[in-house]
Amino acid sequence: MLACQPGPRPLSPGSYRPRNAAATSLYRLLQDHLEAFLARRATDREDSPTHPAVVERSLRAFLECGIPRFGLVRFRCPSCSESLFVAFSCKRRGACPSCDGKRAAVTATRALDTLLPDVGYRQWVLVVPKRLRYYIHRSPELAGEVSRLLARELELYYARKLGAGTAAQIHFIQRFGSTLNLHLHVHAVVSDGLFRKQAGLLGRPSLDFEPGEAPTVDETAKLTDILRRKILRRFVRLGAIEPRVAREMLAWEHSGFSLHGATAVRAGDRAGLERLLYYCARPAFSVKRLSYLKEEGLAVYDAADKVLGERRLVFSAVEFIGRLSRLIPPPRKNLVRYYGALGPSSPLRPLLCEAACALSGEEPLRRFGRALSEAAVAVTASARAWGRLLSRVFEVDPLACLRCGGRLVPVAAILEDRQIARVLAHLGLSTDFPKLLPARSPPAAEGEDPQADPGLYEGIDPPAPDDDAQVPTDPATEA
Repeated sequence: MLACQPGPRPLSPGSYRPRNAAATSLYRLLQDHLEAFLARRATDREDSPTHPAVVERSLRAFLECGIPRFGLVRFRCPSCSESLFVAFSCKRRGACPSCDGKRAAVTATRALDTLLPDVGYRQWVLVVPKRLRYYIHRSPELAGEVSRLLARELELYYARKLGAGTAAQIHFIQRFGSTLNLHLHVHAVVSDGLFRKQAGLLGRPSLDFEPGEAPTVDETAKLTDILRRKILRRFVRLGAIEPRVAREMLAWEHSGFSLHGATAVRAGDRAGLERLLYYCARPAFSVKRLSYLKEEGLAVYDAADKVLGERRLVFSAVEFIGRLSRLIPPPRKNLVRYYGALGPSSPLRPLLCEAACALSGEEPLRRFGRALSEAAVAVTASARAWGRLLSRVFEVDPLACLRCGGRLVPVAAILEDRQIARVLAHLGLSTDFPKLLPARSPPAAEGEDPQADPGLYEGIDPPAPDDDAQVPTDPATEA
């Protein structure tokens, strides 16, 4: 979010410093080339995503995110009348790194403070072959099927080792790789052991946990083979792939399926668990790694890969937007899923929530002897999520009054155009809307008048057009 503070008074080093959304490389790149990308996508089927309307709405909404010209919320200090103006966020998934970062912080904080008791946890990462990623991208419901099969097999794996009980599982479906490529895979944060319900004092149920051991190489390889067969069988049953494709993939010496479960967080390491959760819920890319070369029309991204190390990727601006558009998730598809003891209908979930809330000092789920729904608790927490998250992540309280140290409270949402312009003029900010460059015409074919500066062709007679000449075509467009 972008906040506007009245007056020339400088901010102290420990004060909240609002971000300048319009100054980022991604914003300037989209301003200059979004219309060109949309025009190209309308004529190039190969470059079109599976949900083009959602992509266009998300990219256009990003250009309004954190821009005060599109609306403001006024925070006011009751003691000294100091004001703080905050712009609205777009809250779009995939297109806005700022909103994705806040969403990742919300998810990690909520899971740590209200869902996960203090036990050991293990990260399982399931990667599917490249041949299947196309089908999962084309049919978004298949990503949920892969996550569901992984949750079921992990539950059976822990049951074989520890007996009766249920593991707590949070799955994060990621759609991106380190090089901004479409790479659909699943990160699962799973309790490294099983939870059980047992009778406590005065007949009140209590929570018991039995830890497990780290998986061996043979156990992981066996799990991988089981998942490979079950995923291919499920895809065939759903009609996503033909039986012939499944038989071919089962015959491969290297299946392309990969399951990794070596990363673990010990009990008591809450900071390590929070880092793991944020890593699994992180945005697709970092704006700090992106550079926009306006004159050349290029986007340069410094990718960090665990195997290949630092890599500098260079794209044309339109090509970069095309890559970004493929990472935008489809509408109404959850990328964070809860299984096992954290499943929506699990009888163990209230006990896990109580244990986690007692550990973090959060408000319990029961107040005044009346059971509150988790939705009500989430709504109450979201009302203070913005200031609370910034305080936790950046160690700066944005709702602390800079003049008297009091607490700022929201008093008005400014949505009328005239009032927004008056506020911005009073604060000395621009009252103009951000402008997008129009789409450029495609390169002129031979024999047509080029859309260029006429001075470049002074004194040069253009060649006569040849009616029999074939205009070269783009093979990608024909395909």
